[in-house]
Parts: sequence; C-alpha cells; structure tokens
Amino acid sequence: MGRAARRALIEVAYSSDDLTHAASIAYYALLSFLPFLLLAFSVLGSFEAGQHVRDRVLEVVLGYFPAPPDFIASQVDLFRQTGSRLGVVSLLALVWASMGVFGAISTAVNHAWSVQRPRSFWGHRLFSFLMMAAAVVLLFVVLVVLSVSKITGNAWSAMLSPFPWLAVVHGWGGRAVAFLLFALVVGLVFYFVPNTKVRLRDVWPGAVITALAWRGAFEGFSWYLRRWAMSSIHGSIATVIWFLLWIYISAVVLLYGVEFTAAFARIRRERREPAPPTNAS
Repeated sequence: MGRAARRALIEVAYSSDDLTHAASIAYYALLSFLPFLLLAFSVLGSFEAGQHVRDRVLEVVLGYFPAPPDFIASQVDLFRQTGSRLGVVSLLALVWASMGVFGAISTAVNHAWSVQRPRSFWGHRLFSFLMMAAAVVLLFVVLVVLSVSKITGNAWSAMLSPFPWLAVVHGWGGRAVAFLLFALVVGLVFYFVPNTKVRLRDVWPGAVITALAWRGAFEGFSWYLRRWAMSSIHGSIATVIWFLLWIYISAVVLLYGVEFTAAFARIRRERREPAPPTNAS
C-alpha cells in the first residue's frame, strides 16, 4: 500500500491533470449544486411534507460543508417563499444543470484510470443522469434512516441517561456508522464510475483511505474557517470563495483516492503476472 500511496501522490501532484480536473469539478459544483438541491426538493417532496423534506435535505447536504453556504441558504429560502411548482421545461432544465458536476466527476475518474475508450457523448450524459438519480435515491434513504434513528435515539437517550459513559460510546458508534457509510459511497463511485474493469477487492482500501483523508481535510478546513477566513473576508463573495475552495480540496482528495485505487490494482496485477523467462547464456 505504501507503493500505491507514493504513486498516487506523484500522479496527482506532477504526472497527470488531476488538479485541473479538480478545478473543473469545483466549477461545475458551483453551477450544479443549487439546481440539484431544487431538483431533490421537488422529487423528495412528493413522498413527504414539502417543508419538512426541504429542511432535512438541507441539513443532510450542508452537513458535508465546514460552514453553511450563505448564498445557497438564501436561494433555498427564496424557493420556499415563492412555493412555485416546477413545470416540465423547468424540471428538464434542472436535470440538465444538475448533471454538470456528475459529468465532471465521471470524466476525472476515467482520466485517472487512463481509460482508453471513454463513453460517447450521450453515453456520458446518460451515466451522469444515473449518478444524479443515485444521489437523489441516496438522499431519500438517508432521510428515512435519519427519521428512524431520531425515533430510536429518543428512546436510547432515555435509557442511557443514568449511564453517561454509555451515551459517549453510543455517540462514537454513530460517528463510526457515518464514516463507514461515506466509505461505502466512495467505494461505489470507484467501482462503477470508471469505464473499465475494476475488481471489487481493489476498491475498498482506496475508499477507506479517501474517507480518512476527507475527514482530516474537513476538520482542518473547519479550523481554518473559524480562525482566519471568516474574520478576514465577509459577505457573499467570501462564501463563494470558500465554497469553491472546499469543493476543490474534496475533489483533490477524491482523485487521490482514485489514483491510489488504480495504482493498487496495477501493483496487485504485476505481482500476479509471472516474470518473463530469461535466456540462459
């Protein structure tokens, strides 16, 4: 794993265009994030009360940001106040706009794997749509899990109140589950997104390392925002800047995980292949 880690670092920093692809993901995220949220609101709102769904979706999604993006929250509030329903044309426009960041991720992951035959234009668009649909389904599953855990959590809190140390263990158990779920999602991205054959056993080491690196970056960037960024720059422009910066950092971590997975798979394949015969003199 040490060789794979070094190869991945060299690929990200020097030998490939991963940093350029990370910047592309950040740019498309800025354009696609709000349309994706509005699309998720419109789709998930048909299953539950609309206002409740919007609050929970916003809570889940913004939980992956070191601080809530003000420009996103203001646009969501405006959407709530208008209460307008999406027509067919508006829904198609949101779908097309939301696919931008998923298409950028797909392109970056295939580039990191050195895929020789990328998907066609419409195949690429279809795959981006499937990624977006999977993200909406994942949001729905998370909302269901949160609703169930909130009910059971109240019962557990009452039961654990006489034992504070058990409450601490229960809290750490929740964090471990959240970490494993994040690693699972990253592993699925590493397995399904590349347009090439990927072995499932080669995916999970990279997924765990990516989840650990992302969590470390999250804590470090949160500390940076609390100590320096928010005190030096104010207003909406600051929010846009740190939004782009955070997505860029997250994309770099993701592509490092992809490069690690690809290097890990190549090293395992090299070890399995027999050495070429040598001619005796």
